[in-house]
Amino acid sequence: MDEHLLEINHVSKKFCRRLKRSLFYGIKDVARQTVGLPITTQLRPEEFWATHEVSFKVKPGEIIAVIGANGSGKTTLMRIIAGIYQPTSGEIKYRQGLKVTPIFALNVGLRNEFTGLENMKLKAAIFGMTEAELKRKLDFIIDFSELEYALDTPVGNYSSGMRARLSYSVAIATEPDLFIIDEALAVGDSLFKTKCYEHLGEYVQEKERAVLYVTNRIRKVMALANRVLVMRSGKLIQDAHDAKDALEYYINDIVGDDMTERVKEMKLKKIRHFEM
Repeated sequence: MDEHLLEINHVSKKFCRRLKRSLFYGIKDVARQTVGLPITTQLRPEEFWATHEVSFKVKPGEIIAVIGANGSGKTTLMRIIAGIYQPTSGEIKYRQGLKVTPIFALNVGLRNEFTGLENMKLKAAIFGMTEAELKRKLDFIIDFSELEYALDTPVGNYSSGMRARLSYSVAIATEPDLFIIDEALAVGDSLFKTKCYEHLGEYVQEKERAVLYVTNRIRKVMALANRVLVMRSGKLIQDAHDAKDALEYYINDIVGDDMTERVKEMKLKKIRHFEM
């Protein structure tokens, strides 16, 4: 484990499609735990695997892109790693003292009536920063966000890109050992995105750090990742250090086989043209 920041071992997570049945299963599981019986890990009616038997390890210095079609289990897996969800089965091993900062929705926690500076303080508290830590890192946050001119302006008047700058800058200022980004940079201007990508490349080399980056934007993967995980239907189907090979695998997978070779090749050509 010493050489790894994180180990994911056969991690599975199931959900139920119907709320009432989910509540019933929840009550039943609590009752079983109360009398010392194990919770079943088998699928029951209306349940499905959001992630199933996923295993991989994360080393320092890695920027890992996690890609896959909508509903493939990418976000669920990241939420399990971040501790938001508990896995149904399997285990996660963290290096001792590992600090994890996830960002899933940059607008969460922002108050429109508060100024930019007030929201920086609010987001810092949400991310668990102490007052002393914020005081030390406030200049970095302001400088990185490039929002000094708008600190006294209510965030309700910010553009989506400005809000993204504010939240992302606070998140990276927490200096996590493992930084989880779930499509958090889908908004914002190209210059700031480029700045973030370049900074992440340097960030993981400064200390023993790593980044897990969820995206379906292939150009971002090509520009940023040194490793790519491809997911489909809750399973990890490809783990590659060659981003281009992994993306070709992903593109072929999403196109599928239920079409003629001519139609398939036309679709592949269009995707490669627009995405790569």
